[in-house]
Amino acid sequence: MHLLRRSTGRASVVSSPDLPALRERFRMLVILVLCCLQLGACAVGQDDTTFGEISRIETLDETLQDPDFDARAESVGKEHGSINIDSGLPPASSVEGHMSQQQAHGGQRSQRELQQFRLEDQAVDTSLTNRHEPLHRFQEESTHSRRISRTLLQDSFGEVDALLQFKAEIENYTDNAFDGWTTGNRSTYCSWTRVICDDELHVISLNFSALEMNGTLGPSLGKLEYLEDLDLSHNFLLSELPVEWGRLQRLQTLNVHDNFLFGGVPAEYGNMSSLRVLYIGEQGELFNGFIPEELGLLFELEVLALGTRLNFDSKQENYPDRSNRMRGHIPKSIANCTKLWYMDFSDNFYLTGPIPREYGQLVNLEYLSFEQNDFTGSIPSELGNLTNIKFLHLRYNALEGEFPVELASLSELKFLNVADNFLTGSFLTVESPSWSRLEKLYISGNNFHGGFPKAVTAMTALTTFDMSSNEFTGSLPENLGQLANLQAFDFTINQLDGKLPDSLNNCTQLFMLGAAKNNLTGTLEPLRNLSLLVHLRAQYNRFTGTLEPLRNLSLLVFLFATNNRLTGTLEPLKDLSLLDTLDARNNRITGTLEPLRNLSALKSLEAWNNNLTGTLEPLRTLSLFILTATNNNLTGTLEPLRNLSELRTLYVGNNRLTGTLEPLRTLSLSGLDVANNRLTGTLEPLRAISQFRILDVANNRLTGTLEPLRNLSLLFILYASNNRLTGTLEPLRTLSLLSDVMEYLLLSHNDFRGPIPAELGKLPNLVLLLLHNNGLSEPIPTSLANLQYIQEINLSNNFLTGVIPPELGRLQFMQYLSLHSNNLTGTIPAPLANCGSLRNIRLSNNKLTGNVTQIDFLQLRSLESFSVNGNQLGGEFPVSVYNCTDLKLLDLSSNKFSGELPDNYEYSQQVLRKLRVLKLSSNKFGGRVPGWIWKLSELQVLDLSHNSFTGVWPTNLSGLEGFSRLEATPDDGEEGASISDEILPIRVEVDEDKLLEQISIEAKGSRLELEYVLETLFSIDLSYNQLSGRLPHALGELRRLTYLNLAHNNFSGEIPQVFGDLLHLQSLDLSANYLTGKIPAVLSRPSLSYLKLSYNFLEGEIPTANAFSTRYEISSFKPGNNQLCGPPLETTCATQDSNASGSSATFGAPSFELLDDVFWRAFEIGIPIGFVILIGVVIGMLRTMPCARHWLLHTQDFARHFKQGRYGVFNEPT
Repeated sequence: MHLLRRSTGRASVVSSPDLPALRERFRMLVILVLCCLQLGACAVGQDDTTFGEISRIETLDETLQDPDFDARAESVGKEHGSINIDSGLPPASSVEGHMSQQQAHGGQRSQRELQQFRLEDQAVDTSLTNRHEPLHRFQEESTHSRRISRTLLQDSFGEVDALLQFKAEIENYTDNAFDGWTTGNRSTYCSWTRVICDDELHVISLNFSALEMNGTLGPSLGKLEYLEDLDLSHNFLLSELPVEWGRLQRLQTLNVHDNFLFGGVPAEYGNMSSLRVLYIGEQGELFNGFIPEELGLLFELEVLALGTRLNFDSKQENYPDRSNRMRGHIPKSIANCTKLWYMDFSDNFYLTGPIPREYGQLVNLEYLSFEQNDFTGSIPSELGNLTNIKFLHLRYNALEGEFPVELASLSELKFLNVADNFLTGSFLTVESPSWSRLEKLYISGNNFHGGFPKAVTAMTALTTFDMSSNEFTGSLPENLGQLANLQAFDFTINQLDGKLPDSLNNCTQLFMLGAAKNNLTGTLEPLRNLSLLVHLRAQYNRFTGTLEPLRNLSLLVFLFATNNRLTGTLEPLKDLSLLDTLDARNNRITGTLEPLRNLSALKSLEAWNNNLTGTLEPLRTLSLFILTATNNNLTGTLEPLRNLSELRTLYVGNNRLTGTLEPLRTLSLSGLDVANNRLTGTLEPLRAISQFRILDVANNRLTGTLEPLRNLSLLFILYASNNRLTGTLEPLRTLSLLSDVMEYLLLSHNDFRGPIPAELGKLPNLVLLLLHNNGLSEPIPTSLANLQYIQEINLSNNFLTGVIPPELGRLQFMQYLSLHSNNLTGTIPAPLANCGSLRNIRLSNNKLTGNVTQIDFLQLRSLESFSVNGNQLGGEFPVSVYNCTDLKLLDLSSNKFSGELPDNYEYSQQVLRKLRVLKLSSNKFGGRVPGWIWKLSELQVLDLSHNSFTGVWPTNLSGLEGFSRLEATPDDGEEGASISDEILPIRVEVDEDKLLEQISIEAKGSRLELEYVLETLFSIDLSYNQLSGRLPHALGELRRLTYLNLAHNNFSGEIPQVFGDLLHLQSLDLSANYLTGKIPAVLSRPSLSYLKLSYNFLEGEIPTANAFSTRYEISSFKPGNNQLCGPPLETTCATQDSNASGSSATFGAPSFELLDDVFWRAFEIGIPIGFVILIGVVIGMLRTMPCARHWLLHTQDFARHFKQGRYGVFNEPT
């Protein structure tokens, strides 16, 4: 009976007491002979194949063994297999539970999910083995002898148990890799798949790469104390790195790249004193630990790869799918690992702090990468000591300061990337750096400034140079052509000017040239000889000339020339058969699309904002994916596009296209813009295009209903304004239920009827809702309060009824609310003040009542416009509006407001300093005009007409700074009455010196309805009040004044000569006052196109200069002014006054000769007492009530005015 007994290092066979002693002694002798032969063969350098000569001894040994030895060994092996190698090792039955715990820590992943990350190339990277000793030693010559040794000498179960325990931790694998790993074969463990042993039967190498293993890593492999190489790369292991592996002091290579490990590198790995290669590689965001200081104890370390890429030859430029997230500072102690030649910290994102200057001691480094982290501070000048460095990567960090000049001496450098940092100064001030071997240089995305780094022109080995996104100025060097090996050159987004150097034609190896977004001028002539050019980016410059220099660039695939001043036609491109993308937007290209007819490779054509003519016919046979030709002069129909089955984006708005949408019926469009054409028909052809995301058919002549759009569930933008669409908005009910991506819904200026569907409140991402200028009725749905991201609601010019829903106060992102010109009733809901983002509130021309003092304007800090004119609002002026510091327009006109305006300029100066339009007309305000109004520095339009303001005009108007600036030029306000943009509606915003808000003013005797307020429009209307006193000489300071209306007040005295300083004045109305004296000749300027002086007491001859006397009708002077004479009046002057200027006219009381005969008869029949009383009454009325004065003087004329309506600035019909 044979028994297995554990002994130190070997398994021995013990015979039973009845076995002859001779057999045992002979067996030991055979073993001794074999050992001697083995030692002898090794001593003389012989191969283990020597044992091939002793097959007879092997046969003899087999006969001596018990026939049941293997079975017994297997049985005992199973018994020992249940023993844990380390007390901390879980039994095999608990592996599944342990895996579940690891998944709970790092996120649950199924086998199928993990397998999707399988690398495209699972070939084992042999870069390490090429540089060092082989990781896997195959010693076939000793196989036979080892088999004999394993048969005769049973080793301890320590290493085999460790392997079996490792297998138990693995759930899945491929290639049947571990199928032979059984306790029944434990005696042959050195021949197991992926296992290599040394001559003493110790496991020295394990290669488990690319087996698609799932499972965890336990401490089992930490028992293999002789292990030198361990490769677990390219698997799906979900685990931490075992701390126990730190015992492996003989380990030289550890490769765990491309798994799903989490945690970090254990500090115990600093005990791996023999470690030469530590390759962590790509794990994922859960590998987020700190880098231990103890790594500085690895004095034999040559390769430290804590980044996600192993990039020995510097050619790998693609980024991995998963990045690690190691954090904290990188240890200075690593500077002790002086044998390092490869060190990589890339793509961890959260490594921070300065780069240790001590790393300058690592003079053997050839590869060093800090890419894509958060390193701060400057680039250490000590890196200039790395004389063997070939690859230096610092991109995507927060490094700042200047580029250290010490790095210019790195003569072995082939690759340098410092892009996307905050580096400043002039890059590379050294004129002659030692970078003669440099092939790739990336400095983009910094703040480098100054001229082009001239030292670059001496780097003749350079193949790639990227200096984009900096602040370089000046021109490109004339000797740029010295870089004959240059293949890719990108200087996009700088401030370079001048022309492209002619020597660029010598860079014949160029296949990519990026010149976009500079200030370059000249033509494209220097590109004529670049026959290998594939990619040209020249957009956003000032290039002129034609496309002729590109005629022979037969390999050109991508051409970007947007936003230049190119002219000519597309004819030079007709033979570029490989052209895939043509972007020539915003140029001055003319001609037709005919040259593109045969460009079969063309997929993207963008040519909007040019002067192209003709039809779309040349595109009929192409395979276009994108076609944008908006803002040209194209004609014809959409018929040539009928068969473009690959077309996904079609933008041909703002042309002169006709016909219907029928040719688009079978296309699979995702974006369509045919706005501003002359298309007719219905939307029916679009019914089946289910992939629509953008649909813009605005400003055409389309008819029919919205029914064809009912099921477009992916619709993101719908513009259909300014058509002739009819029906109801009922189809939007279904669309609202299907679509959760709709953001822009513009259906204004059509003829839709019926209610607004409540289902619109179910569009969760709606940003813009414009339904104005239709025939919609019924109340506003309260469900619109659910549009949590809405920025603008415009329901104006409809027939909506009911109240304004208070629930709209929940819309925190709403900026524009326009409900004017409806039949809304009730009060303005106070909760609107909760909409802190509101910039524009327009509620005018409704039937709103109540007051506005309940609105807490303190919360509306962003408000720029508040317009409630044409309602029935009352109460006092809302003082809290002073808190709206950005307010530009305030319109309370045509209501029932009353009381006096608060006069507290010290408070209001801080809040109304941006006010440009103030309209309070047609209310019941009284008292003096508060002083703060005359100190609004940005004011342009002031309308206080039709109130009961009293007092005199102040003599100091210097606070109206906007009226006195000199940079304006004459501009008739009427020209501002024709702007309309349905995509971006009229709003209170300043755009190119225009205030984009609709207002109306009284000027030139009629009402002007303005769509926006020009910077050059300045108007003051104080008519129909009770203001008195002389007109101040300070009026002459308002040099930009365009319209002035002071009619129907009590102003007296002469017309000031300073009116001659108002060079931009176009309309002046001083009628119905107490003005006396002569008409100043300064009013005869040709720019004054409208003048009304009637109902005054002016006298003398009407000026004749500049055809003044014939330019105006009699109504400009009459009725009233009975002492005036000369053309155009029939009254001739008895004596020609030499002083035609009227500057010497005297001020006196009104002449009794102005009174008519009726009045004198009443006077003659009165009694003396009645005479005294009558005179007192008449004088009092004439002095205080201008309307009564004109009723007495001209009863018929006054009756006519009263019948026609109030002569207010903002209330006369247009």
